Amino acid sequence: MGNMELMSREHLELLRSSAFESEHAQLYDNSYMQHEAAALALERDIESGLASISPDENSDEQRRITRTQIQVHRERQRALRPHLESGSGLEDEDGNECVFVPAPNHWGANGDLDEESGSLSSVHNLLTWQASYSPLAYTPMYEELPSPDMPYYSMLDQTLPPTTYHLHRTREWTTSGLRKYIYSAREYSDKYSLYMLESSHRCDSQVTSADFYRAAEYPQPCINILLSGIEKRDSAAAYKSRCIHLRGPFSQPIKEYPDRQQKVPWSPRRFTYGGRRFVWKPGDPDDDVMPETLYEFQRDWSKPGSRTGKRLDDAKASRPLVWGEKKRKGKVDSYTIHFAGGVDQVFREILLASQMVRQVCLFTAME
Repeated sequence: MGNMELMSREHLELLRSSAFESEHAQLYDNSYMQHEAAALALERDIESGLASISPDENSDEQRRITRTQIQVHRERQRALRPHLESGSGLEDEDGNECVFVPAPNHWGANGDLDEESGSLSSVHNLLTWQASYSPLAYTPMYEELPSPDMPYYSMLDQTLPPTTYHLHRTREWTTSGLRKYIYSAREYSDKYSLYMLESSHRCDSQVTSADFYRAAEYPQPCINILLSGIEKRDSAAAYKSRCIHLRGPFSQPIKEYPDRQQKVPWSPRRFTYGGRRFVWKPGDPDDDVMPETLYEFQRDWSKPGSRTGKRLDDAKASRPLVWGEKKRKGKVDSYTIHFAGGVDQVFREILLASQMVRQVCLFTAME
């Protein structure tokens, strides 16, 4: 029996983590070999499991997770090939121009949360820590940061291009009768998955929770999501607005609240982040599943004459921070979501998770 067959779980996880860390360190040849070794070790894990006693549901799920991990490592190898010492560094295997995008991991997230980064997520981290634990009446460094009166968009590097993700969904049936939705976000080339969201439900129930993963760290979620329920179940239930709580790296979850709960459509939906106020608005009034558009706003007020809680705001005076588009491939609609250049990784992941879980809820009514 070879060393790979005897690899401990701790050693395997270290190897997997090192493969992604090498990507960020631009050690592409090392990363390629580490991905190869990790994929082979995972394949041997599956072979070993198949040779054991009769499988139960837990081992079926573990094999699904392991196969997903193998797929991620093989995808990373394909992404790395043009950038190896033996590769062109300019074109992929299909002859298309390529720019290598490292798979996001905790390195980038931890950097964003460091107060010296000056990112919006570092401000949010300080504010939530102060609210939860600090006896101080002020937050270190906060007075040195730009005032919330300065638009967030104006603080971003305008020379950076938007960050784009292509969204793709699949669904599976589990042995317990649950339908599992697996939603992935691929990078600009639409080839390699960087993020995944998973949620399960039965046909007679609602989606009430989901987990959001970085592909590099699967199956360890980086964001846990809870959704409020719908009191009255009818054919339009999936299209009705719900509260979304996203628990990421902070001591408190990000809480998105619709102006009108349990009403069609899902937005406007508002939340606070880094001491700033943001609102999701419909991306397309004729397509409920279209990714929403995100704006920053400073003021909102009740719509005169409204009896259902409608509100107005000054969001349209700002530039959008997130927006989407739809493409049709055959009989299936696919969606692409764009983030303004310079939005930090942690904030971007929170926003992406929010949009993906909302779409999954809508897909349950469409399929």
